[in-house]
Amino acid sequence: MFTVFRALFMPLWRPMCFWLLASVATSIQAASPQVFPQSVDIAQLEHRLLRAPATFLITDTRTELDEVKQRAFMPLTDEHINHGISAKTYWLRVRLENTSPIHDRAWVLHHESSYLDNFTIYYADTGEPMRKVALTDRQPFHSRPVDYRKLAFSHVTPAGESTDVYLRLDYDKADSVSLNVHLWERDDFERYVRWENLLHGGYFGIILTLVCIALLFAIAMRELTFLYYCAFLVTSGLTWALISGLAYQYFWPDSVFWHNEGFHIVYLLFVISAFQFSRAFLHTAKYFPRCNKLMRTLQFIMAFAILLRFFGDYELVLDMAFAAMASTLILLPALGWRAYRKGVVYARWFAAAWLIYSLGLVISLASAYTRVFDWGMESLVYTQIGGLIESLLLLVALAERLMAREADRRQAIRLANQDPLTQLGNRRLMAQQYEVVRERFARTQVPVFLIMLDLDHFKAINDAYGHIAGDSILQHLADVLRSYCREEDVCIRLGGEEFAMLLQVPNESTALKTAERIRQEFSNTPTFYQGHAIAHTLSIGLSPALTTSEQLTLQEAMVRADEALYRAKTTSRNCTAVYAA
Repeated sequence: MFTVFRALFMPLWRPMCFWLLASVATSIQAASPQVFPQSVDIAQLEHRLLRAPATFLITDTRTELDEVKQRAFMPLTDEHINHGISAKTYWLRVRLENTSPIHDRAWVLHHESSYLDNFTIYYADTGEPMRKVALTDRQPFHSRPVDYRKLAFSHVTPAGESTDVYLRLDYDKADSVSLNVHLWERDDFERYVRWENLLHGGYFGIILTLVCIALLFAIAMRELTFLYYCAFLVTSGLTWALISGLAYQYFWPDSVFWHNEGFHIVYLLFVISAFQFSRAFLHTAKYFPRCNKLMRTLQFIMAFAILLRFFGDYELVLDMAFAAMASTLILLPALGWRAYRKGVVYARWFAAAWLIYSLGLVISLASAYTRVFDWGMESLVYTQIGGLIESLLLLVALAERLMAREADRRQAIRLANQDPLTQLGNRRLMAQQYEVVRERFARTQVPVFLIMLDLDHFKAINDAYGHIAGDSILQHLADVLRSYCREEDVCIRLGGEEFAMLLQVPNESTALKTAERIRQEFSNTPTFYQGHAIAHTLSIGLSPALTTSEQLTLQEAMVRADEALYRAKTTSRNCTAVYAA
């Protein structure tokens, strides 16, 4: 019988002993008060992030404080800050010790994100029972104990005492979890908030200034591209107001819906406006028709997602918001670069703007949703700075686009007023510049003279050497005229072998000397063409156009100069004749 008993129970006695010892140890632990790790001295506190000796614990959402007190916490270090997307509950534990024997210490705790759903604080001063304060962003803003854009809690630890603190952090729905909690001395916290508000004011002031500039240009230029840029700026600024919590604090403090649900709506509007601006700015319908259709389709999908969000859908809209982020990260920088490679010079600023924004967004997403970086949500500030730089660069791109248009317009005007063979002006330019010269004469009273020039025997030269040789002679004469034409003078080709100059000089003799120098230089410098030195001469007619005694119209001046030219041609050619009434 004993042998049977030993055979049955001897294999079990060791596990039973271990179970009994473990049960006793657990009972003793449950009956004993939990010992806090080394405390954080707040006697000289200014600001710090909660780190070891602070500790943390991860539980499910049903776990309460009494159970948590019996659990083993882990030291909170930088590598434990990011936890990606999670629906679990996170506990932080710390003892704040005021070693000052005479001064109480007021302190403030707040999480780094304005989107933390629930921030519950359990605290007890030395010898006092544990108290609880439950903070949530599911209540109107004015219900918060600390007037701050993030959930915050303030307390005073008496001199020579300590405060044991348990923090419970969780979200109603799975979201990006960071364990960065800031601990401030209260006066330092208030100074920091003032400085922070100043920085935010600077950011939104710049955005508002850009919006005003865009509106002014939209009105002045009557161009929709500037309105699209304006919509992009407004939605961008509103996105950051939502992310920072400032929109909840100042714009809609009683709207829990817009604080918690508005980000996805506004961000989708931001991407829609960014796509619309990009399509107009880069002329995608003309240069990139496939990309244009893709972007337009994505805009309709995002608009549909916004409607779904108003009807209460969360998961699908969240996925669409992430898809919108991905599309801006990939599509817009690449599209700007392709446009630049196609010769759209101002697209370089567009590509640089979206590349900077994309890099900032990638870093922030990697920091918020992965453990690649241990920066928590603080890296969002880099995305915000990148977004501001992006907005400024897009304004530079718009400015360069306007400059390119103005250059094209001037080039078109220049070509319309230019003789293509000689690169001199034409009759249209003469008519425009005559009015400019008339205004200058009214101010200076310096006389203006019209010179008309005509090549001698030009038809014979064309017949002997060919029209290409004739073109070379015309270009040679144009070069001679340019060498005598000052900035205030006007030099044109009237047509065929006829040219004209407007000279503003003190008197008729000076104008005559200039005409003679032109005639002599052209006569003394033959044109070389295919081994031939082609000699040529020209006849000139000179007439006053604007003097103190008489101001002629351009037509009248040309008639008189043409009469003088006719006299020079019929007299001896290769000479200058002055109009005589």
